[in-house]
Amino acid sequence: MTRYVFRRLCYGVVTIWLVTLFVFGMLRLSGDPIKFMLPPEASFSDIERMRRIHGLDKPLWYQYLLFNKSILTGEFGISLRWDQRPAFDVFRERLPATIQLATAAVLFSVLVGVPIGVLSATRPDSLLDRLGRAFAITGQSMPVFWVGLLLILLFTVQLGWLPSAGGIDRLGLQGIIMPAVSLGFYLVAAHMRIVRSTMLDALNSDYIKMVQAKGMPKRITIWKHALKNAAIPVFTLFAVNFAQLISGAVITESIFAWPGIGRLLVESVFARDYTVVQTVVFFSSAIIVVINLVVDLSYAWLDPRIRLA
Repeated sequence: MTRYVFRRLCYGVVTIWLVTLFVFGMLRLSGDPIKFMLPPEASFSDIERMRRIHGLDKPLWYQYLLFNKSILTGEFGISLRWDQRPAFDVFRERLPATIQLATAAVLFSVLVGVPIGVLSATRPDSLLDRLGRAFAITGQSMPVFWVGLLLILLFTVQLGWLPSAGGIDRLGLQGIIMPAVSLGFYLVAAHMRIVRSTMLDALNSDYIKMVQAKGMPKRITIWKHALKNAAIPVFTLFAVNFAQLISGAVITESIFAWPGIGRLLVESVFARDYTVVQTVVFFSSAIIVVINLVVDLSYAWLDPRIRLA
């Protein structure tokens, strides 16, 4: 088990390093951030002085070493756009909003997708099952930005029920409804499909037939025994999706002006704020790697064949 954990940790470190290396190189190809900071009439001497202040006059290999040093020391550099503040502080201020949005989106997808999947599995090829499968195909076919625009058009423009932009601090729970539904709509379909598939396997298994032969009520058989044994793939999908939502809610946060790290990443890319972009990408990749590592270790703990393979 120790060797398995060490091997997975090494894979995770290498993955994060490759991501940071790729982002560092792509940012340097995107343009000079100093020209975005200074006015057009800035002199050549002013531009060179700002480059020296922010260390952009150094060779690329030296800048990359400084970037890795900032990761190891936990400093992450100074933002070029956000009033010369530490990049980590800017990221930390935006992270709670993204966690709120990702949590609401995942809860919405689980509370809606899991019951639909269970009901579809208990009545295969029925009208309910066909409607559920049609809903799953529709949900996985609609892009997130399209769902968000439809929600804004209906509930903001036409009905005037919900605000289209802002955050939960300013608008309360109403401000998170449409972003969470837009972000979690795809996951509803994903959870519905995987629950239906795993529940069909569980309901056809021998132990469920034995439970039914003992006279156990159908409701308890389905929701306690079958769903419990079919929940491992759902847990995996839940954990991976939560990590991806935290790091990848860029489109939804941009559409609804949600003050999270996704919108921060977009704003920093447009401003060529190297340090903030590198900080957001580093922590986003680290979150995904850590959660995937936890899921892998959970599987290895449950199934010895995985860690001995």
